[in-house]
Amino acid sequence: MDDKVIKINLTIFQNRYNNIIEVPENIISKAENLKKSCNCFNSFYDPKMIWEKKLFNKKEKHAINNANGNNSSSSVNNKSRVHIIIPDFSDISNTKRTLIGYLNKLTIKNKEVIYEKIKDIIHNNSTEEVFLIIWSYIKATEAAKGTEAAKGTGGMGVSDSDNIYVKLLEYFDADFLNCTINKFWENYKNNKEWLPPKYIFDNNLLLLNNEYELYCDYIKWKKGIHNLNTLWVKYKPNDIPLLLNDIYEYMMNCINNPTIHKYIIDIFMEQILKILKNYNDTSIIDKIKRLDIKTFESSTKFLIYNIIEK
Repeated sequence: MDDKVIKINLTIFQNRYNNIIEVPENIISKAENLKKSCNCFNSFYDPKMIWEKKLFNKKEKHAINNANGNNSSSSVNNKSRVHIIIPDFSDISNTKRTLIGYLNKLTIKNKEVIYEKIKDIIHNNSTEEVFLIIWSYIKATEAAKGTEAAKGTGGMGVSDSDNIYVKLLEYFDADFLNCTINKFWENYKNNKEWLPPKYIFDNNLLLLNNEYELYCDYIKWKKGIHNLNTLWVKYKPNDIPLLLNDIYEYMMNCINNPTIHKYIIDIFMEQILKILKNYNDTSIIDKIKRLDIKTFESSTKFLIYNIIEK
């Protein structure tokens, strides 16, 4: 994986995007393939986005090639990168830098080696700051390459066994871990953090043609929630029936409410389905079975069938 970060100025991107009139056929075909293979693009995906990215990548490669040749200095490549400077050089700041470096390098292939390095950091710095960094990686992670989940999670999050960052929690002191997990769980439960943010309720993200940032935020949020729900199954199994029931009851209040977008129902159904993949609760399945499936959209029916067939 290339470690460099490329940043495209939003104004430049929007200008280029707005000036694209005709998209090549192969790019349109690529967009269609993405829609079929990736669930997060099933609702809307603009082929102009792929075309603009391809043009930029071609330009970037040309700049790199020139930088490596005799006709240009390496400054061409350096100017294309995002340089992150952390002015704090305290011990904890240096520890955080080292930890983030290892977390970014962590893969299925090297996990045993990297685990040991991170384990040493945790044993010497079992603080909430270190915990929060690892927690953020657990929320944001994709399915590990080579696992079944990697073949098509569709924004559904990943299972505990596929999330290579979850193992790191075991390296924290048991009392510290239990106390921190309990605190995070209470916040999650009491604040109903499984509820979609306001912008998801206010905007029909499946129909907005130019709100790519909102849609990407939605996908990131959904993935993070599914990952956390999977984590609660591992660490708070006795509280899962309560969580499932809370999600179900809120979803029922949304059904037949004309002011709520249909896909909001799917968000809650997805959460229930993901939890049930890791936790068996026949009572919630029985409740789903009693729903009149004929009244739902096709996407919701699909989720319901997956739930009741478990």
